[in-house]
Order: sequence, then structure tokens, then C-alpha cells
Amino acid sequence: MMRLSLICLMGWTMLPGVIAWVSPCHAEQELDGLAEDPDFKPLVEAKMPAGFPGHTPVGTVEIKKYPAYRKAQASGGDAFWKLFTHIKNNDIAMTAPVEMTFQSDGPPVGQEQAMAFLYSSVELGQAGTQGPVDVLDVPATTVVSIGVRGQRNEKLVARATDRLRGWLGEHAAYRQAGPVRIMGYNSPFVPPEKQFFEVQIPVVTANTPEPAAAAQ
Repeated sequence: MMRLSLICLMGWTMLPGVIAWVSPCHAEQELDGLAEDPDFKPLVEAKMPAGFPGHTPVGTVEIKKYPAYRKAQASGGDAFWKLFTHIKNNDIAMTAPVEMTFQSDGPPVGQEQAMAFLYSSVELGQAGTQGPVDVLDVPATTVVSIGVRGQRNEKLVARATDRLRGWLGEHAAYRQAGPVRIMGYNSPFVPPEKQFFEVQIPVVTANTPEPAAAAQ
């Protein structure tokens, strides 16, 4: 079933020159995806990589720490198929979440830089370039994250991003250290009201030297 779900992987679709999200399997419903809902439990469709933290509750903003992990990353309108072929050829099990990063600070949809499937363990495979796919080792990362319920769309992701930036504005101990990313946990086969994803911003403590300064 998980391999079948890949056809509509985590709500993402590929159009020429664009990585975007749609849900051909369900009609959009009105749902405040940022309303706090501590009782909501995401539907588990695949295991998370080793050591990954649990999901961020819907509507809650929190700091999360991720261990180092390995991912297969591709870009372009056919990124999904590149990644699908990669994991199929290498007999790599699907995990959740699926990672999407942006070219700039965040939405709109269509400015996504890359899609990535995450390996279940850093011991699996090896880093390097395999055709159109880059297998990358990601160092341990800290993010500020918000849980979101419902189908992904530009408006909802923008609201979530604004919420995170507002939190950073109120918490001077942290500053943004990378572009906005989406962690998608469910395929469109899941009913809209049960779908779940997280919007995240990588952060470092405010007293962490800027990269240029650290290199001097």
C-alpha cells in the first residue's frame, strides 16, 4: 500500500519545471489547520528514520532537535520520479516524512528547491551522486516547528510560516539558519481532515557565529 501511495506521494505532484502539491484523491474541505488540537494523532503510513523526534502537535510551535540523517534529494519537475527510481533500484524502504525545501525563505508554491526521501538509517547506502539524485548526509539540526492538519496549500503554509517567524521575533535566543522546509507525513489517500504535515525553520542560538565569521 505504501508503494501505491507513492503515486500521489505525500500530496506532491510534479509539473514541468514545478514541484507543487495537490490532492487529486480528495476534494478540499474547510479546516483550520493551525487550530490547536492536542488530541489529534497523525496517521502513521511509514516509519520515521532512526532517532527522529515525534510529531509537533497541531497548532503548537516548538523547538525540535533532529539527529544526523541521510537523504536522497532531487530537483526539477520530475524530482519525484527520480527519487522513486532511486529507492526502487537500491531496494530502500520508504520512510516518512518526505522533505521539501524552498529556494528562498518560504512559499509561494512553485519556488520549491528540492524534494528528498529520507533513509531509515545513516548506515544505509553511501553519500554521493547517483545519476540525477544526490545522496546527502545532513548534520544534526535544530528547527522551530509547527504542526499543521489538513491538505497542504499555499495559504496554509504561508500562515504557518508567519506563525514561526512571529515566534522567532518573540524569542531572541534563536535566529533563522536556513530556508523554510516542509515535512509531509501523509499521502493523499488519507482523508483531508486526517492529513498532517509540519512547517519548519532551521535555527541556531543567537550567539552562534555567522558562517562567514566562523570560517575566518
